[in-house]
Amino acid sequence: MISYMSGTSSPGITMPDMIPPDLRRAPVLRSFGPPLLALVVLMVAHRIWAAELLLVLMVLVLPGVLLLRALRVPGKAVAAFPIFVPAASLAVLTVSGLAVDLGGQFIGVSHPIRTVPMLLGLEVTCGVLMCAARGAPVTAVIPWRRMGPWARTAWPLLIPLLAAAGALRLNNGHNNVIASLATCACLATLVWALVRADRMSRAMLAVALYGVSLAVMWAYSLRGALVYGYDITHEYAVLHQTVTSGVWGLSHPGDAYGALPSITVLPAELHFLTGISDLMVLKLVYPAIVAMFPVGVFSFSLGLMQRRWAFAAASFIIIQGAFGQEIPGLARQEISLVFFCAMLCVMYDARLPRWPRWLLTALFSLGMATAHYSTVYFAIGMMAFLFALQWVSSWFHDIPKMTSAFVVALVVSVASAVLWYGPITKSSSNLSDFVGTTATQGFDVFPSLSGQSLTSQFLSDLNTEPSMSAAKYQSLVNAYYASQRQFVLPFADAGKPAYALQNAADPSPAAGPLQVLISLSQSVVLLIAQLVAGCVAIFMGLRRKTTPIMRPFFLLGIGALFELGLIKVSGTVATAYNEPRAFIQAFAVLGIPLAWSLQQLGRRIPRLEMRVIAGVALALAVIYVYASGLTGALFGGGTAANLSNSGEDAERYIVTVPDVAAADWMVEHAASDQLVYADRYGALTLIAQNENNSGLLTDVTPETLDLKSWVYATSVNLLQHRARQNFEDHLITYAFPTGFLNSHFGVVYTNGSSEVFHR
Repeated sequence: MISYMSGTSSPGITMPDMIPPDLRRAPVLRSFGPPLLALVVLMVAHRIWAAELLLVLMVLVLPGVLLLRALRVPGKAVAAFPIFVPAASLAVLTVSGLAVDLGGQFIGVSHPIRTVPMLLGLEVTCGVLMCAARGAPVTAVIPWRRMGPWARTAWPLLIPLLAAAGALRLNNGHNNVIASLATCACLATLVWALVRADRMSRAMLAVALYGVSLAVMWAYSLRGALVYGYDITHEYAVLHQTVTSGVWGLSHPGDAYGALPSITVLPAELHFLTGISDLMVLKLVYPAIVAMFPVGVFSFSLGLMQRRWAFAAASFIIIQGAFGQEIPGLARQEISLVFFCAMLCVMYDARLPRWPRWLLTALFSLGMATAHYSTVYFAIGMMAFLFALQWVSSWFHDIPKMTSAFVVALVVSVASAVLWYGPITKSSSNLSDFVGTTATQGFDVFPSLSGQSLTSQFLSDLNTEPSMSAAKYQSLVNAYYASQRQFVLPFADAGKPAYALQNAADPSPAAGPLQVLISLSQSVVLLIAQLVAGCVAIFMGLRRKTTPIMRPFFLLGIGALFELGLIKVSGTVATAYNEPRAFIQAFAVLGIPLAWSLQQLGRRIPRLEMRVIAGVALALAVIYVYASGLTGALFGGGTAANLSNSGEDAERYIVTVPDVAAADWMVEHAASDQLVYADRYGALTLIAQNENNSGLLTDVTPETLDLKSWVYATSVNLLQHRARQNFEDHLITYAFPTGFLNSHFGVVYTNGSSEVFHR
């Protein structure tokens, strides 16, 4: 035996090799000093795209690695849960950004959200973390070779580039061949990896999930000259205002968006640190961050089941239409979902030392709560069910009454939500509105049940807007303006029969029998998946022999199932947090009992294993080909904007360069005290350009237009002759009144496809 005190050693053995890993100290200055210096150097050359790419990678990796080292999180745990790195980096960036903003205002800096203050704040924060990381054992060093993809495993990262090329070609008016190839590559990769999962490494499967996730989202987020989606237009307006003003304040009464650092301080900080425009932060960088969400689900599922079924659990999230189409259009939820998944990973990994586990849980819970209100409310409901069910079960089974990490998550989430949206930002209007709506109209059970069977209603989405005819809309909106908006002075002859509103043709062709069959099949598969996942979660969560590691996730699944059911039957709840978005969050935990049950079926009946694998691959394919729009592209019936420049989604959310130019011109020339009109989706472009919302009206009809107003007409209004509005929770698609506008207004701006009318 060799004595450490003797100073002797055997040939070929050095003293550091003889010291146990938990006693050796990891170098800090040598590891992090050069990257922090490189961060400053690269910012000088940030106008070069390669430098911007490196800056993005460094900003999303370096702060998180420092925080994890400072907390003494074992490197093997980070390698097992790679989502820890971007989640921790987002936490550090948010804290440093808020500190610079609020601290700068305190000492009298008028524009603290600028490049130099943000860089100084991040460097100081990282310096503090470096000091805290001194003395960390060498076991805290991340084994990057276990995480990083090699050349032979990195090929799935080419799929997002193909999807981006397809989106850009569509933006330039070309066909959808490249976009369709990218969509097919996503499907082929998922099915191939599922079938061959037992022969593939963990890193390879994780890279495949990330590549497909990012491709699915970039196919939507990169469409158009502005952001793609409804909510994200308002988010971009708030972000752009933050970037322009260079300052953000805590008080936001009645302004839920403005109170969220995830769409104000954080993206503005990323913009100033990397040089990437604020628009591309939302279109390009945020999807690249939230693409880690399925990877995180895969990571903690691996501890509960085999690789194939952990991959299936994560894939079930990606194939949902809402994952690609809606999540990139909700920047605040993108960041909150990353924190939510990282929180689940921390709570799962009982190997983490107690204090790092509690601190990370609290930090990610706080990040989730301040990033998005609906995500944290849904998570609180899930964890409350877990706490209650585990407490009750402990009286009948020999199990702990509570799990400490889950208790920390619940307490911090509740406290953070109450304090942040209450006394700190005063922005709890969304919650008070929900309470008020519930008090006046109840839970509005099956609001659109009339005319449908209960089965049809249950298979449908409560967030689908019912339609209204143009004639009925004209009658109702005229009465509304006469009683509620008497300041509007219409033209005397606006009520002539020649100017009556007409219904517009449906932009999407009717679906064929095959597409209807596939649509019904995928709805049935999704419903069966929810029922199976729910039944297994209830059985295993309350079963005596369930292992302590798995029980909390089954109990979380029970809470998620209850909340999904509440959203399904209640129009009031569905309005607050729509079902597709809630489904994505819920299946981070519900996917576990679903995949686990499939694994058990193959184990118990070996002769069925290959059939189960084939059946799951077929189910994933059926859901994905419909959700991605491939059925519409192949068999007709219309498709979403990821594969088309026409159709309902494209006309609503794709903003062209001429549309932006016309909006810019009008915002510059229209006085702030004048009324401005645009249809529902044209108004989004004006909002994104920071148009004054108080004077913006969305009823473009002859009898509601003011004599001295401005009218903004998009390319859809003029070239497709369609306008859209939501009135009394009904969607109206009507013929844009071009004839009335030409006879009563003058065209003061035109670029061939978009125009501005004024007298």
